[in-house]
Amino acid sequence: MANIRRDLFLIRSSYLSQPKHFNDVFLNLGYDYRGNMLKNGTSEELWANPLQYGMYGKLEALLTFVLEYTKNIKKTFSFSHEKNSLNIN
Repeated sequence: MANIRRDLFLIRSSYLSQPKHFNDVFLNLGYDYRGNMLKNGTSEELWANPLQYGMYGKLEALLTFVLEYTKNIKKTFSFSHEKNSLNIN
């Protein structure tokens, strides 16, 4: 029953969506930050104790979550990006 409702109210992109974005070439959108923010932003001495890797992993996951949510907020209020676009920095 739930799947029928979900499929019934599915919002599809328009048939002009693909031709509109056919020539889009997104270059230099940044680097892959997932799993690298703390490692690249802190000193090596902080990472010397392997017992604290679990805590750093949780902090890294929190930072990634906050950053991804910020991107969703940017897409919500941006009129120049489509709402399902992944190409936002």
